[in-house]
Amino acid sequence: MATNPMQKKARNSMLVGIILGLLIGCVGIAFFFMQATNYKKQIQTAEANTKQAYVLKNDIKSGTNITLDDLVQVSALKDVIPTDYITLGDITDNTIAKLDLTKGLVLSKSMVQESDAKVTADLREQQYNMIVLPQYLEQDSYIDIRLTLPNGQDYIVVSKKRIKQITEDTIWIDMYEQESLVMSNAIVEAYIMPGSKLYATTYVEPGIQANATPTFVPRAEVINLMNSDPNIVAEARQELAARYSSLMARREQDINSQLNAVGQDASSNLESNIEQEITRSKEARKEYIDSLNVGM
Repeated sequence: MATNPMQKKARNSMLVGIILGLLIGCVGIAFFFMQATNYKKQIQTAEANTKQAYVLKNDIKSGTNITLDDLVQVSALKDVIPTDYITLGDITDNTIAKLDLTKGLVLSKSMVQESDAKVTADLREQQYNMIVLPQYLEQDSYIDIRLTLPNGQDYIVVSKKRIKQITEDTIWIDMYEQESLVMSNAIVEAYIMPGSKLYATTYVEPGIQANATPTFVPRAEVINLMNSDPNIVAEARQELAARYSSLMARREQDINSQLNAVGQDASSNLESNIEQEITRSKEARKEYIDSLNVGM
């Protein structure tokens, strides 16, 4: 049977259309897969060049503890963040800032260190209002408490203490048992000797500055008490024994000679100064209570 030329032409046109459609579809599918592959490679490349770093939510002062609450996680190109960027495993309960750090800073290992402060059973918060404070002393600053004598001799009583709270003339700091005993001795002797002074000095960069070594030696009775005090851990007792044995001669020469010079005035000086301290403590406490009642 003869084929109609028009039908043959139509059939050929349809076949050509189908073939062209298939070719275009294949090209489209190939193009899609190429694009998808390229996109996947771009994502993989971006992921390879991106790291999860941590940025500070707020300013952190030198020597202050850094916690997870101070950090927010961000994705950043590894080329624009420090090579020693912080991960979660680098933050512990004892992590502190080496320097003053500002909000928005990507935290790195070179900016922090582990504090050597230990929380032991004898650690207590103490309140003092007889120390001469620097004019611009602020909360979270670190201080040494020093005793200067009338003859100009100057001693470090306790070192590198963080100011937990502060008012006009009162500070709150954490003290170990042996530090509390030594501090009490220094307070008494400062009261006895007219012209002596207990004062605080501030660390410039507490995050990188090591603790100063205390040089004040308490009187023999206090040392004996520390040696028998069960609240003082053995490690601290050994360290104190080594320190004070080497400095005892200096105490005999400097501090005891100043105390002997006071003579009979010692008792009245002590009584007067203790009364003043009690008065200041009561006034500061009343001021604090009044401030809590404002607006109630």
